[in-house]
Order: sequence, then C-alpha cells, then structure tokens
Amino acid sequence: DDDNSSYSSSFSIGENNAVVTTQGIGNAIDMMTIVGHKIGAPKGIACLYIAPNCFTNKKKVLPKHYMLLGGGQEYGKRAGTENVPYIVGLGTAADLLMQQTTLEEGGEVVPQWQKNAKHMYALKSRLYSNLVQALGSDIVRDNGPSSPCHKLPNTLSVGFRNVQSGDLLRNIEMDVACSAGSACHASGGALSAVLVAMDVPLEYARGTLRLSVGPSTTLEEVDEASEIIVGAVRKQLGK
Repeated sequence: DDDNSSYSSSFSIGENNAVVTTQGIGNAIDMMTIVGHKIGAPKGIACLYIAPNCFTNKKKVLPKHYMLLGGGQEYGKRAGTENVPYIVGLGTAADLLMQQTTLEEGGEVVPQWQKNAKHMYALKSRLYSNLVQALGSDIVRDNGPSSPCHKLPNTLSVGFRNVQSGDLLRNIEMDVACSAGSACHASGGALSAVLVAMDVPLEYARGTLRLSVGPSTTLEEVDEASEIIVGAVRKQLGK
C-alpha cells in the first residue's frame, strides 16, 4: 500500500521513535510534518512541529504569514475552521501507537509502534530478498542507506537496471499499489529530484519503484507482489 509511508523526503511519527520534550526533538530537527494517514488516522489531517526558538536560535527569518490568510485560528499560523473529528482521529492514532503490547517472539513488552516497525521491517526485507533472488543483484538495487539503522522499517526504494518504471507501473498497477521513485516528486515523468540527490545511478533511477508495507500486510501478500513485479520486469527485459 503506497499510502503507508513516505521515503527520504518526509518523516512519519510511528516509523521512527521521536520523543518531544520542552527542549524539542533533539538538536537536528527544526520543523517536522506529522501526517495522519501514515499512522492510522484519516487522510486529510496532519500537524506541524516547530522546534522551540527555531527562528531565533537558528537565525532564520520568521515568515510574516505562515500558510493561509484569513481568520486567526491556530494562533494566526493557519487560517480556517479546524477539522475537530480529524484532529481527534490523529490524537487517537498516536495514543494507540503508544499502547503497550507483547512481541510474539520473546514475549517482550513494547509500545505498539515498535511491534509494528519490527513486523514491517521483516516483510520489507523479505520483499527485497525475493526480488534479488529472482532477478539477480546486478538487476536489483536498494536505493536506501546501507545501514539498517538509517532505513525506514516499511519503505523500499528499489531500482531495476535498464527498466522504465512508467511502463512497469502500467503493467502492475491493477495488482500492486506502488509508485515510481519518490511519490512526493514523481509526477510529470521527470526523474525524481530525491533520487538524483541520493546519487542513484541513472540506469537504476529510471527503473525505480517505491514499495511500502503496513502493519496489516501479510507474508502471503508480499510474496504475491514479488512474483507480479518479477514477471513484469522480466517481460520488459525480454527474459
């Protein structure tokens, strides 16, 4: 499901352990968008985190107007009537992720988000392994960081050498929900700026798919998706 996460260019609470204190979320984050539908809330709700003293400490210029002009809602930062049911939905989704649960292996008690992350990372790893085993490591490339500590647990940016992702998507779109490159920057057919910034070789960047799993994704679904993608890649390569 391509709505489960985003890759590289955005950050989702629930995919990483972000702890907010009176000093903010560490020293590296000035602003952060928390998108509701990526953690189980309805589509159409999000919130913006701004680090304490972000503009004064970082010597940034405070915008005269933030987003939308009009009423004085949200302390004048964003005009418009608040969508209270969706706001409640976002808060409830966050609460559910923090509820304690037990891991199936070992019986350790952890927050729900951590159990979700463990499940999704295992499925994402299997998806990549399936593709490599079927097509070969010379055809399949993981575009993400080499260290598992720097990877999102649920999102795989995978490049297929000398494959056109647009054609690939048209062949699988009725069976596998995915996108070409980074979903945030893949419209218009141009090469994704995210992939360019990541120094992905051109022969892999043009054939990149963005695949993601969710907490409810099953092993069978991952294996089925792998077979469909492998078949479409082989067809395009004439194998």
